[in-house]
Amino acid sequence: MTYRPHFHFAPPFGWMNDPNGLCQFDGTYHLFYQYHPFGVEWDDMHWGHATSSDLIHWEHKPIALRPGKTYDRDGVFSGSALIVDDVLHLYYTGNVWLDEKREALKQVQCLATSTDGVTFTKHSANPLISNEPKGGNAHVRDPKVWTANGRHYMVLGTRDATDGKVVLYDSDDAIHWTERGVVAGETGEHGWIWECPDLFHLDGQDVLLISPQGMEPNGDRYHNLHQCGYFVGELDVETPVYTHGAFTELDYGHDFYAAQTFLDDQGRRILIAWNAMWKRDWPEQAEGWTNQMTLPRELSLQDGRLVMTPIEEVKTLRQTCEILQDPTFEGDALELTFEAVGDFTLHCYGNTATFSKRGDEFELNRNGDIRRIRANGRTFRIFFDASSIEIFVNDGEYVFSSRVYPAQQARHSISGDVKNLTLYRLATAT
Repeated sequence: MTYRPHFHFAPPFGWMNDPNGLCQFDGTYHLFYQYHPFGVEWDDMHWGHATSSDLIHWEHKPIALRPGKTYDRDGVFSGSALIVDDVLHLYYTGNVWLDEKREALKQVQCLATSTDGVTFTKHSANPLISNEPKGGNAHVRDPKVWTANGRHYMVLGTRDATDGKVVLYDSDDAIHWTERGVVAGETGEHGWIWECPDLFHLDGQDVLLISPQGMEPNGDRYHNLHQCGYFVGELDVETPVYTHGAFTELDYGHDFYAAQTFLDDQGRRILIAWNAMWKRDWPEQAEGWTNQMTLPRELSLQDGRLVMTPIEEVKTLRQTCEILQDPTFEGDALELTFEAVGDFTLHCYGNTATFSKRGDEFELNRNGDIRRIRANGRTFRIFFDASSIEIFVNDGEYVFSSRVYPAQQARHSISGDVKNLTLYRLATAT
């Protein structure tokens, strides 16, 4: 058996973490990602690269960005894409370690461009931003860029001694950037750094997506090592300030971080996240690769909550459809849908993981490591892919994403008060 996924994106070999530079350029989807091609552990970061016509079938491309300049010699860290005058701009954080322990660092914001979407040239003006932001410190990274009303904007994640925050910059030429100030953060309760900020307009609201580190568990919430969640509010770029409501987790599973979104040519706001978490055991390393991405998800805002549904193209993977009479089934590339009339328990990959509903409580138990929420849920759509599960409740109102490493054949079973059990066997996306 292998842990390599059939239809989730994974690196050809080596280590992968954050998705970077998600975009659609000249009709082609581009996925860049944090990549170490020389080993299965995190190390000096490159930008890996893949392209697709449908966000499902990916073609691996040559490495897009490598460390090596004085300002990025120890890593080409996370960033995003912007298309300006038919030129693809990749903004990233250049990292330099200042001590042997890799604790002190210098982080600057940089640019590489391409006219063909395959070969990239680092800009002669790099680094575009080299100063620490006011109210921040040397930890300042992960530029997310966008254009609105003829002007370009960038947010960066940073911190002070105790609190994470997001800083806004703007530019009239996408090269020279002016610091506008801290627009969100300093809450005292959302961790000590906000990584991978993403600020976008959706359904009449401005959503700030962040990956905070350092949040403490609170009841059933925040039990991952690091979190990924969002605020809903309004960005005033003139003041500037981002006025927002409460923080909400985006995914309730064990393995979801560094989510990034982009707007495609159909007007869809699409999200992909790193389907992993730091400081895990990764059995796939024995196969020469590490980590995968989530399925691409389309976002909408409903009653102040982000809702995530698998993009429509996922349905093209369906090969067969079976109405289940037997509650036991096998396979490692499956989609299962059903409705809950009452309580139920789904055993995944034997008993490696169980997902259950008891009244208004949902629980995902992976080898004793439990994630639990209270919510109303009736419809379920679950994807099994060799070493992962993704569970969409109520058409994406609540989502659980977790890596699962079965020790034997992929057997699953469901018991309880459910109806309309439908099983799709899915193709391998090659």
